[in-house]
Amino acid sequence: MDTGNETINKTLKIIEPKTTVIDEGKFLRILTELPGIEEQKIKINLENYSTSVTILAVNTAKQFKKVITIPCEVRFSKKRFSDGVLELTLEKNKY
Repeated sequence: MDTGNETINKTLKIIEPKTTVIDEGKFLRILTELPGIEEQKIKINLENYSTSVTILAVNTAKQFKKVITIPCEVRFSKKRFSDGVLELTLEKNKY
């Protein structure tokens, strides 16, 4: 049964969200603006000791995707989402 969702998802434009990466010595902080997205619609792909992070967020009107290459190995430390801004804190493996 076709619900029409497949058609909607195929026509969504991929938007690269405004993102800021802040080097805080032992940690990297990533701030990504995801307006109009609910927290449960955000997917973060970061393997332990990875050198990249992928942020994907989709709702019925838009799709945000950001791939960030990191100059060192990191691991996930914490996540916060407030007022449309995703804040990730990543701990550097070799500081």
